[in-house]
Amino acid sequence: MIWVHCGSGDEVPFCLSLASRLAEASDVAGVLLTAEPEVLEMIGGLPRGVELAPVPADTASKVRAFWEDRAPRYLIWVGGTLRPVLLRWIEKLHLPAVLVNARTAGLHGKGSRWLPRAGRTAVAAFDRILTADGATATRLMRSGVPADRVQVTGPLLEEALPLRHDANELTVMAEALDNRPMWFAADIVNQEVMHMIAAHLVASRRNHRLLLIITPRDCTTGAQIAETLREAGLIAGVRSEGDDPTEEQQVYVADLEGEIGLWYRIAPLTFIGGTLSGGGATSPFDAAVLGSAVVHGTRKAPHDARFARLAQAEASREVRSASELGVAVGALIAPEQTARLALAGWEELTRNAETLNTLVRDALHAIEDAA
Repeated sequence: MIWVHCGSGDEVPFCLSLASRLAEASDVAGVLLTAEPEVLEMIGGLPRGVELAPVPADTASKVRAFWEDRAPRYLIWVGGTLRPVLLRWIEKLHLPAVLVNARTAGLHGKGSRWLPRAGRTAVAAFDRILTADGATATRLMRSGVPADRVQVTGPLLEEALPLRHDANELTVMAEALDNRPMWFAADIVNQEVMHMIAAHLVASRRNHRLLLIITPRDCTTGAQIAETLREAGLIAGVRSEGDDPTEEQQVYVADLEGEIGLWYRIAPLTFIGGTLSGGGATSPFDAAVLGSAVVHGTRKAPHDARFARLAQAEASREVRSASELGVAVGALIAPEQTARLALAGWEELTRNAETLNTLVRDALHAIEDAA
């Protein structure tokens, strides 16, 4: 069993991403994800093949009982505060272990001061230590931890996994659209349809060939949305009715279930549904990791942290109204503009890829060697 410990609520997205990768890659071991009780409550959408459990209390009897029950063969400890009794047990048993997102504050108990000797002792159980910042790495090495065990990676963050698509449909749609300028309104709630119409009319003033692709959150409303579009004077096609995109169409309603990954791959620019009229935003990572530049409104829950991460990387654009969206689409649809945002988003979401690949590979090799 590969054991991943999530040390704090801030680490939940990364731990779920890591656990998912481990579960998908390993056919010889299960994956156990542990956390404090208050962090367990924050963990939802558990990946297939991953078991969730509370971390044992830091006493000899509780640790021994945990070990007899679980018998993990590899540990990845992610952030949070270290547990001395548990880690002494790990060190005694020579369990292969790596510490990820290490920060000075987590290397000693609450209320205690950093002491060089204590710092070295605290991490003695770990074969490798990946620190979230250079200051933590410097302190560890000054306390006597060998430099070859310490690596400054910066904070490892959630990995975005690309949505699936039909490769044949991608080829067909790419040929049908024939490099036509387009933007994608993804997972649009009913209240946002009129906003998309207004935005498209504004954006089309700069490019009369511009095509809007809409995927409604409720795909059963595709025909109804198309009727609303036509009442507004727009020529619309509906995918569920067998329509293919044509040069005459101004809007294409892509209302088949499970195809949103296809449109992220095709459209250079995506508006994230649920962010103008509420109703719950979808994750902007799904678009960004597939190379589509991201535009969104101000209502970003429940993915505020993901939107903030893209904003920090200058990989998205926020708008406050339909008219502002239309102006943004008109300006960003230029290839050099969408490419700039898309590249920034892709680089942000893949910057930890090599480190994450190494973590997964090392864990699997250790399990295979022990088998």
